[in-house]
Order: sequence, then structure tokens, then C-alpha cells
Amino acid sequence: MSVFFRIFALILLISVAACGGGSSGSGGGAGSSPIAIAFAGPASVSTGDPLTFTASVSSSAAAISSVTWRIEALTLDAAALAASSNTDCKVATKSTTGSDWSCVVSLTPPAKLTADYTYKLTVTVVDAKNNSTSSSTNLVVLKEASVTLNPAVKVAANSEVTSGSKATLSCSGSGGTTNTGVYAYQWVISDAANLTLKITSASSAVTDFTAPIVTTPTVVKFECRVTDDKPRTGTAIQTVTINPVIKPTIVPISYSGGVAQAGAAVSLDGSKTMRFDVNGNQVTTGAIYYLWTQKSGPAVSIVNANSAIATVALPSDIVTKTTFLFTLNVSNAPIDASGNSTEPVQQVDVVYFVDSLPPLSITSYVPTQTVASGNNVTLTAATPSAATGHTVYYSWTQISGPSVVLASASSSNAGFIAPTVTSKTLLVFRVSASYQPITAANPGSVSTDVLVQVTP
Repeated sequence: MSVFFRIFALILLISVAACGGGSSGSGGGAGSSPIAIAFAGPASVSTGDPLTFTASVSSSAAAISSVTWRIEALTLDAAALAASSNTDCKVATKSTTGSDWSCVVSLTPPAKLTADYTYKLTVTVVDAKNNSTSSSTNLVVLKEASVTLNPAVKVAANSEVTSGSKATLSCSGSGGTTNTGVYAYQWVISDAANLTLKITSASSAVTDFTAPIVTTPTVVKFECRVTDDKPRTGTAIQTVTINPVIKPTIVPISYSGGVAQAGAAVSLDGSKTMRFDVNGNQVTTGAIYYLWTQKSGPAVSIVNANSAIATVALPSDIVTKTTFLFTLNVSNAPIDASGNSTEPVQQVDVVYFVDSLPPLSITSYVPTQTVASGNNVTLTAATPSAATGHTVYYSWTQISGPSVVLASASSSNAGFIAPTVTSKTLLVFRVSASYQPITAANPGSVSTDVLVQVTP
């Protein structure tokens, strides 16, 4: 609405206050009616945008019965208004007594004008005691409001885009008063819906923007302004709906766990993990990210912890039944060592119950033997109590006697060549056994001695 409107509105308000706004009443002279009317006018507009006028009316005698607007063309052959609504004031704001009303009428100027058109707007008010009063103002629609003088603007159809993706804005101009067919374009954000939006190139007919992150479908509006060489401007709105990114839901599934033996290598298997969309249908595309962690039990190393299938070597020195609890973490995005991800992390626990190995005992079925100097000697040991299927580690060492070189000292059967002696000589050897490799830190859990007497 132009500056003229504000100027003429002030003039009308002054004139209404001075002369009753051109009122006429049924029960006396113009100044004797109990009904008062106040509304803005006259108006002069130079655009084809819809206009609104508000009438505030009251009666000191009774409740208001009706408020109506009448629109007349004062210019000869003036085209009718393109649209008008609520002229019968069926939609109005009323006081509790009904003696005060506020009514808004909406008017749209004609689409095509051949001259400046003047319209008379009259408000008539009737109260319950049949008092009535009318008041009028003028609306002047200037010829320059005609759409035939502004470029016609066409934008792309309403579209949808997903958060993080680019949305295209497309606009074209035609008509207007340009002689060259060249238009200037400008995109402005009409309704950002409280989002931060940035148009890539606001002065291009075709441009785009990157849809921000939303949690619910959100409608944003962009206005394209096309200006010709006069310059005159036409506008149109393109609407884009931004939809949130709905990631498939991951359901972690493990086919591992159960009862295992101490020292066994077990698998942590999450390869059957599935992804489902919002409709419950399985999704077979896209990456799933994994992280296996240990939640309880003696600490062990997890091999390939970021894979669907990881492995763990359970300790072999477990003396009581022990529970190991592992957790499978899965997500649509990579998971760091702390279990954090940019996407939600789903979890499932995997339990292994580990039985202890039986206590070891060791014996030699040939605990003493006599050999001659220079002969081959075999030292034999056995662990009859060892759990079937589990490795037992051995270590042979010489305790006393002339030093000899032991062969296969890390097996159950060791050997050496009897040294040369001039008299009967006793050699003592000790064999140790363990479920773990024997080292200085782990000398073995059981041991026994074997005696060898060497004769000249």
C-alpha cells in the first residue's frame, strides 16, 4: 500500500471526526444517531496486492444487529474488484454486550486497469433498536497497479528436499514493459520458519540452497522478484518442504555367546545385525558400523573390535567358573573407542560362561633309570589330569650332576647323551607343566624330578 494511503487515511480520520464520516441515521439528524463508525480511508494504491479495511462500530442504544460493506465503482466503466470477502461481516470481533464490533473486509484490485479507478466503500450499521448509520470513503486504484505493466513471474512447482541436500529455486519472467527481454532477478527469503537459510546466488534466475537439519517436515518460502527495464517488478513465491533425514533403525543381533572352555578362542558374531526403515521393512543397503567392548570379567584383548565378527582368546588359567560379558555396539555412523557416534548407538550384550580347567598333575612313568656313559637318554613326563583338547606346556631343566645339553626341553619328552664318568654319577632333572607358556614369570603350576644314574 502506497504513501498516499497513509496521507489520505489521516485526512479521512480528521474528516470523520469533524462531520460524522458522511453518516445518515433513521431517527433524527446526522448527529443524533447513537451509532458511531470509525475506519481508515480514503486510500490510494499502486500495487495489485490484496487490501484490508477495518471498521470499528458501536451503539450506545443497543447491541449491534448487522454491519455491511457496499462497494461501488465511481469511475465510468471501471472494472469490478478482482475479489472481496467478509463484506457482510459474518466474521467480526464483538464485545460481551454486542454493542461494539470490529469487522475486517478484504479487497483485491482488478487485474487489469486502463486508467485510475475510484471505488466508494460504504459501511452501514444497524442496532437492535433499528438505529442505522452509514459512513463512506473512497479507494483509488492507480493504473500502475495493473499486472499488464508488471513482468509475469513463474517459479518452479512446490518441491520437497531432505535435510542436508540441495534444493533448486527456479524463476522466469515475461511481459512487463521491457524492450530488450532482459530482466533482473532477486531471490529473497519470504518465510524461513525460524531456520537459518542461505541462497547460493540471490541474483540468478536459477539458484539453490542447502536444506538445514530439521526434526519435522518444515515449509519454507522464497520470493522471486523479476524487474524489467522501466523498472517494474513482478513477484511469485516458491515453496519448499524440508523433510528430516530418517535413518534406518538398526537391530543388533549376535549369534555368539554360551558355554566355553578356558583357553578357548571364541567368536563375537554380530554379522546378522539388520536395518529396518520406518515402515518395518528390512534395508539391505548402506553401511553398518560396529564396536565390540568388554563389560565384565577378567580383561581380555578383542581382535577386530570394529568388525562385525571379532575374536577373543579366553584365559587358560581360570580356576573357578567365570562369566565374560561383551557388548555389541552398532550405528549408522562410525563409533569411536569410547562408544560415541554422531548417530544413535544400539547395543546388545553377549555372555560367555567359562568353566575352569581341572588342576594339573604331572608324573614320570620312568622316574629313575641307569645308563652307561655315551648312551642316549630319554626323559618322559605326562599330565594325566589335563583337560582333553587343551594344550599343556612343559619345561625340562637340570638340577644337579655334570651339565648336559637337553634336546626338546619344551616338550613332554626330552633327551640327552650321557656324559663320560669314571664312577657312578647321579644326574637330577626337573620337569614343570602349565596350561600357559612357561616363562620366568610363570614357572609352571606343577613339577616332578627324574633321576638318571650314569655308569662308567
